[in-house]
Amino acid sequence: MARYNVNDGSSGRLGNVIIYPMYGKSYMRSLPSQYNDKKSKKQLAQRQKMQLVNVFLGPFKDVLRITFKSQAVGRSAHMAAKSYNMLNAIGSEYPEQYIDYTKAMVSLGSVPLPSEASIVRTDEGVLFQWKHDEQEHPLDTLFVIAQVRGQNNVEYKQTEAERRDESYLWKMDCYSKEPYDIWLVFRDYKERGFSNSRWLELQ
Repeated sequence: MARYNVNDGSSGRLGNVIIYPMYGKSYMRSLPSQYNDKKSKKQLAQRQKMQLVNVFLGPFKDVLRITFKSQAVGRSAHMAAKSYNMLNAIGSEYPEQYIDYTKAMVSLGSVPLPSEASIVRTDEGVLFQWKHDEQEHPLDTLFVIAQVRGQNNVEYKQTEAERRDESYLWKMDCYSKEPYDIWLVFRDYKERGFSNSRWLELQ
C-alpha cells in the first residue's frame, strides 16, 4: 500500500493520479484511461481551418478592431472575425482546404453593399467605381482596404467619398504591377456601423 502526504502546494504523480497546486492548495485528479485520437480526420481538418484563418487574418488585426467592432460582443473583434471566417470562408475539403476570398470577410455589418462595384489600376492609384442603388443612403462613406498578395502589410483608409459619388481614386503606390487584394466597404453615414466587405482583385 502506498501513502502520500498531500500538503498545500504539493505536486507530483502517484500511479494514475496527478497532484497539482492551484491558488495555494493541492488538488488531485486521475489520468484518463485512454486518450482520444488527436489525429482524426475531423480534428486535422479543424486544425487546418484554424491555421488558414489565422494566417489570413493576421495582417488585418488593426482593421478588424474597426470593421468587426459591432460583432465583438463578449469577445474580441479578432475572435469574431476568426469565428465567422472559419465557418464561412473555407473552400474544398481536407486536406485541400483554402481561403475562399469570395466568401471571406474583413468587415461584417448590416450597411448595404452596392449591387455593382469594380476597380481599375491607373497611373495615380486605384480607381473604385460602384453603382448607387436608390434604396441605399447616398451619404454612406467608402472605406477601403488593400493588401499586396502574399505580403503581410495592409493599408486601409476611411475616405470622404460618399455613396452617391459612385467613384473614388485612392492615390497609392501600385506602380509595381503586383497583384493586389482589395476590399470595398461602406460605413453608415452616422458612423454607426459597416457593411460586409467585398473582395475585388487587382491584377
